Amino acid sequence: MRQQYFCAIVFSALCCAAPVQAQLASDLALHEVLTATLVHHGYTPEAAAESGEGGGLLAAVPSLSASRLQSDQRAGTDETELSLNLPFKSLQRRDLDEDLATLQGSLQETQQRYRAWFFSGLIRDAVWEHRLATLELEQSRARAELLLELEQRAALQADAGTIPGYAALLLTQERLDAELAVADGLARQRTAQAGFVALTGLPALPARIIEATPHPREPDYSQHPQLALLALDREQQRALIALNDPAAADWNLALTARSLDGPGPAEHQYGLAVELPLAFFEVDNRAGQAQRAALGRDFTRQRDTLRTGIRQEWIALSTEAQRLRERRELLLQSARVGERIEAQLLALRSGSEVEVELVIRRLLEVLERRSEASLIDAQIEYNAARLRQTAGLPL
Repeated sequence: MRQQYFCAIVFSALCCAAPVQAQLASDLALHEVLTATLVHHGYTPEAAAESGEGGGLLAAVPSLSASRLQSDQRAGTDETELSLNLPFKSLQRRDLDEDLATLQGSLQETQQRYRAWFFSGLIRDAVWEHRLATLELEQSRARAELLLELEQRAALQADAGTIPGYAALLLTQERLDAELAVADGLARQRTAQAGFVALTGLPALPARIIEATPHPREPDYSQHPQLALLALDREQQRALIALNDPAAADWNLALTARSLDGPGPAEHQYGLAVELPLAFFEVDNRAGQAQRAALGRDFTRQRDTLRTGIRQEWIALSTEAQRLRERRELLLQSARVGERIEAQLLALRSGSEVEVELVIRRLLEVLERRSEASLIDAQIEYNAARLRQTAGLPL
C-alpha cells in the first residue's frame, strides 16, 4: 500500500499541479525521500543490476590456425594443416573466477549501501539547513514585529513628551536592522529549498525530518559503507593479481587435422595436443609479490585515514551534542528570567536618554536569548542526524 502511495507521488510530480505536488511531497518519510533522490539521479534497481556470472570453461576465444607447406621437389610431399586451439581455465583460474563473481555481487550490494549513505548525508544537510533557516526567519520576523510595536509606542510617548525622541529613532533603527535580517533569512530559506529541489527532484520538503531511531553509542567500523567498500575492493584487487600467478595459467587443447599429399596415396592425420602447467613446481613470482605488498600498503593507509577521520568526527559531534544539551538548559533558564525582565522593562518610564537606550538594549538582549532558545532543539536534532551519518547509517 505504501509503495502504491509512493508511486502516486512520483506520478504526480510529472503531471499534477504544483500545490498538489508540494502537499504529496511534504507527506513523504525521509527514507522515501532517499528513494526519490536515487531515482532522480538515475539509480534504479534495474539500472544497477549487473551480471554476476563467473562460470564457463573457456579462458579466451578459441582460435583457428591453418598452414600449407608445399614441397619444392617434383616427387615431394605437400602438407596442409588445420588446428583448432581451445584455451581452458585451470582449476585455480575457475576458483578465482567464482570468487570474483561472488565479490562482484558483494561489491554491487555494498556500492548501493554506500550510495544510499552518501545521498542520506546530502539530504540530512539539506533538510536541516532549510529547517534552521525557517526557524531563524520566524524569529527574525517576530523580532521585527515586536520592534515595530515598540517603535509605534515610543513614537506616541515621544509625541507626548514622556520619553525623548531619540528613543523612537533608536527603535526605528533596530526595526530596520531586523527587517534586513528578515530579508537575509528569506534568501537563505529560498536557497536551502532550491538546493533540496535540485538534490531530490521533489517540489517541497518533508514535514517530518526528525529520525525516530537513536544514533549508536559508537560507530560500527565493520559495517560502515566506506570501510566495507574499501575492504571488498582490496579483495577484488587481490583476486585479480592472483589471476596472473603462473599456477593459474590456462590449459590449452589443440585439435589438429593434417593432410599429406605425395607421390603415393594421400594421407590424413588427426590428433590433439594438450598443454598443462605443472603447478606443483614452486615459482618465485616477484611481480605478484610486489603488487600484493603495494596493495596491502595502500589499503592500510586508506583504512587508517578513514577510521581516524570517522573517529575524530564522532568525537567532535559528541562533544558538540553535550555542549548543546548543557546550553539548552541554560537557555531555558535564561528565557524564563527574560520573560520577567521583559515585563519589567516594558513597564519602565524614564525621561533619560541613557536609561531609555539601556532599557532598549536590555530588551533586545532578551529577544536574542529567546530566539537562541527556540533554535537549540533543532540544532540538537541536526547534531544527532550528523552522528548517524558519521556512524554510516543511511535514512
